[in-house]
Amino acid sequence: MRARLRQEDRGSALIVAVILIGVMMGLGLATASYVDGEQAQSGRERVRESAFNIAESALDAQVLQLARTWPPSTATPSAPCTSSSAASLSCPDIASLQASAATADYSSSACATGTATPLWTTSVHDDGFVGSPAIDYYNAQLVGAQPTYDANGNGRLWVRASGTARCIQRTLVTMVNQEPVTLGFPRNVLTANWFRVNSNGKKTMIDTQGLSLKPPAKQAAQPADLVVRCDAAAPSPCRDYSAAKGQVTPDTTKESPTTFPTAVSPADLAAFKSLALASKPPTYYPAGTCPASLTGAAVYVEDISPCSSPPGGNSAAVPGSLYIGRGTLSFGGNSRFYGLVYMGNLQRSPGAVVTLTGNARIQGAVAVDWEGGVSVGSSGNNLVFDPRVFDAFKGTRTVGRTPDTWRELPSGQ
Repeated sequence: MRARLRQEDRGSALIVAVILIGVMMGLGLATASYVDGEQAQSGRERVRESAFNIAESALDAQVLQLARTWPPSTATPSAPCTSSSAASLSCPDIASLQASAATADYSSSACATGTATPLWTTSVHDDGFVGSPAIDYYNAQLVGAQPTYDANGNGRLWVRASGTARCIQRTLVTMVNQEPVTLGFPRNVLTANWFRVNSNGKKTMIDTQGLSLKPPAKQAAQPADLVVRCDAAAPSPCRDYSAAKGQVTPDTTKESPTTFPTAVSPADLAAFKSLALASKPPTYYPAGTCPASLTGAAVYVEDISPCSSPPGGNSAAVPGSLYIGRGTLSFGGNSRFYGLVYMGNLQRSPGAVVTLTGNARIQGAVAVDWEGGVSVGSSGNNLVFDPRVFDAFKGTRTVGRTPDTWRELPSGQ
């Protein structure tokens, strides 16, 4: 009887073993399924991050491109850009963005639906029409209907960028704004290689303190310097005037051979050009285009040599800034120019690049690069210093994101 009972106990151990093995297999399968799910979730999160990274890279690249070429008018719109677009001044650098998307997450652009999706896209729109309230919060329908250039001229644009990785798309937006800056300029009434007064009269031809300023300008607290470089190309004497007759009053003339031959750095000049391009209407004149007027806060003329000089510009109340890259400038008769005159003298002329005759007057300051000089005379007060013009010499050097406008759009927007 006892032997039979012992034989029946032998089968129970097998049953327990089978149950334990089943439980362990269940736990193992559940653990494997959990780990597999976590790996899949981690993979999806990595792909989402990849899509975000390429979208942000495209957004930053488009902002950088706007800093280089701001679209100020309907003649220079910013076209929508994609990773397959042709090279364009308004689009990001495709090669650079492609190099940053070299991982396997970007290896395919075909989605499950079979629809091809670009690796990235960007678009630029104004923040509102002229006369309408600015759109300060991105709304896809409202912003998408705006022009693709700075139509209202307020220096603000919306930028949208999307990035795709393994069919997952993420979209970012931000508003950008131009940041005007005051540019460096020699604070002299005249900066040139030489100057000459074409008069024997006993009267002030160059007023270095603004004693004869037209209102509402006020004279400077102290006179400005008149600096000539007097390098080898200058005539002798390079300061040709009669000090005894007070032709420069107060007399602050200085010879400074170490003065750099260009008054403004290339970066500042590029910023000034950007401001001229963005003006409403644009006051940038490419080579072969003659300005009808020299009036404007920032007037940039590439080449004035084939043009006749307009009769002055601006007003005593609102002076402006004028840059001429190539050519010479002459004012005669009763011409008046209020503001800063900067001659690039890219033709490297050693002659008179700025000439004032008769009753003509520049109220502001004058600078001539390289070997060129300035010839003034003969009625008196032909060049009058106005210290306001230096603060008015501005440019657009940077384009930055507007705070609190960056955000990610929900899927489908």
